[in-house]
Amino acid sequence: MQVNYSNEEIYQAIMCLKQAGLSNQDILTEAENLFDFSQQLYVLNILQESDFGSKIIRPIKSYDYDYLFEMLYQAVISGTCVHQILEVCESELSLEDLAFSKLALEYILTNRYISKYERNAFILDLYKLYQEVTSHKELIKVADSTKNIYLKHLVYKTVELVATRTGETLSLSQKNVNTNSLTGDDNQDIAIIQENFENKVGDVLVGALNDFGITCNYIDTKTGPTFKRVKIKLGKGVSFKKVQGLGNDLVQQLGEELGLENPPMISVVPGAVVFDIPRLDRQTACFADYVDLTSEIDINRIVIPGGVDVNGKYIEISLCDSNVYHTLGGGMTGGGKSQYEKAMVLYLALRYPPSLVKLALSDVKLVSLTCFNGLPHLVAPVAEDAASTLQIFNYLVAEQELRYQEFKRVGVENINEYNQLFSNCPIPRIVSVTDECFDLLSDTTYKDSMEMALMKLLAKAGAAGINIFLFTQRPDKDVIKPLIRSNCSGKIAFVVSRPEDSGIILGNPDDDRAASLLGGGDMLYKSPKGVVRLQGLYLGAKADFQAFLDTCMNVHTDMPCWNSGLNFSSFGVPVNSNSGASNRQIRNRLNKAITKSLLHQETEVDSLNIDLDDLSKSQILSLYSRGYELHQIVQEIFKLSRADGRKYKRVRDVVYNFIATVEADDSDEN
Repeated sequence: MQVNYSNEEIYQAIMCLKQAGLSNQDILTEAENLFDFSQQLYVLNILQESDFGSKIIRPIKSYDYDYLFEMLYQAVISGTCVHQILEVCESELSLEDLAFSKLALEYILTNRYISKYERNAFILDLYKLYQEVTSHKELIKVADSTKNIYLKHLVYKTVELVATRTGETLSLSQKNVNTNSLTGDDNQDIAIIQENFENKVGDVLVGALNDFGITCNYIDTKTGPTFKRVKIKLGKGVSFKKVQGLGNDLVQQLGEELGLENPPMISVVPGAVVFDIPRLDRQTACFADYVDLTSEIDINRIVIPGGVDVNGKYIEISLCDSNVYHTLGGGMTGGGKSQYEKAMVLYLALRYPPSLVKLALSDVKLVSLTCFNGLPHLVAPVAEDAASTLQIFNYLVAEQELRYQEFKRVGVENINEYNQLFSNCPIPRIVSVTDECFDLLSDTTYKDSMEMALMKLLAKAGAAGINIFLFTQRPDKDVIKPLIRSNCSGKIAFVVSRPEDSGIILGNPDDDRAASLLGGGDMLYKSPKGVVRLQGLYLGAKADFQAFLDTCMNVHTDMPCWNSGLNFSSFGVPVNSNSGASNRQIRNRLNKAITKSLLHQETEVDSLNIDLDDLSKSQILSLYSRGYELHQIVQEIFKLSRADGRKYKRVRDVVYNFIATVEADDSDEN
């Protein structure tokens, strides 16, 4: 039997039942037995309102703010996700405490101190992103989602690096975010990212070497325009040969991680082994940014551009260095050889007046040096074939002999001493640049005469102020004879297609490093002081080069200089299919032009009492036929080296003249 109760009575009964622990379903079941339908609806409404109120009304318990801040900080540094922290706070805290917690959490995330372990872990993840992303916009999203100021700065610094690599332009707002938020201390901290990126490369490399069973330690990393040089200290008893051949293995193991497409160059430096890892964001060394065209000229230090080394330092090559008068260079198409030749000639023409530097150029391919026709520095128009190139060489041979006669007259030994005495009327230095000497030295009509003239120049022209530069795409050891290669003490190797080509250019059959170069001006420069890897200078757009060239064409100077009086046109070379007859005509004419100098040279040789007996001659010819270079022959037979100074040079000249005479006789017989 159902009983009518007032709403107040029903409400009080429901509250008592809930306090007793009955569930809503239990209360509804009792209501069905006791109340009519309208009263049951009233009970249902009361229960729904009660549930809503229990959900919306927070606990009255409050927490101390210091305690809350400490708990939030501990949660953050323990690695608890921000969303998890907020969920707990929303379910447990009063409204005031929740508001405080949200503000405190934002402050902690933005300003808290980052431990070195967290920083390093973050940078390693950032480095991976840096390697993979193709646009800086992808990193902008990471920066926006990163709360901590320090970490956000690291991301924005990486944004700049990626934008530089990809050629993208940062918006003004992005630049302001990165620049305006940095203080002096921040800038110092931000610099850590580049160092850590470099250390990351070193750590990865050491890990791979350890996997190959090679004990080693990471030292440091230097970054140049083209590559990163990672220096590794091998463990005691570990041979360099054990790592020398790992290039392909490193590509296989680390190709994706370090961006390796070809084996890295591996070489020895004092106390360590270095691995040259290509930069993903390779930089260009622009001609205009590095060359010096304004400072006072030092007549005793005429230089040409070398390139930029791994430390970012610009290197110049002195033409006055007695150790490196002549240079042999080579490399395949795309290696940067033509750019280097142009940069060298352009710099000499811009920097020095014709009274100090003259140029003798040969370009049989008509693509690299013919643009310099018309320069006031030229001793003759740019040679475009073998005949005109031989004409230049013959002219230079006669010029060198006349210069030595002048040295004898005033009592000096070389151009440096002469120009110190007569700085008001110096002897100009002549720089001869020959592109594609392979084609010239393989020309059946002129090669014998060409070789003879070149060997005379390479043996004596340096001290007379004549520098010879020979370049080729094909460094064939059978075409470019050992005497020519050995007398070019400077070597410039651009990227080559075959490891053996590297050995021919650098003068060491085992040195195959040029095969690992990256092209585009990446090169090795070898002198008696050692080998250095450089990034050659880039001349820029065609318009920029033309502007420099126009400046050179209008160079003039009133400064007097010594003149040999030779007429270049008188050194014409007759074209004759009978190369032997042509060679005899050329030699007869040259002998008449330099008879006095040759007699003087013979007198000097006799004064040394050097007697090449039959045994010595036989030994010389035997070593020469086996490919020994001139300095090796002198050292092997006469036990002399460059350290013996003038005595070594005189003996070397005697041996050279003997070899040249034998080859000339053989040529006449043929």
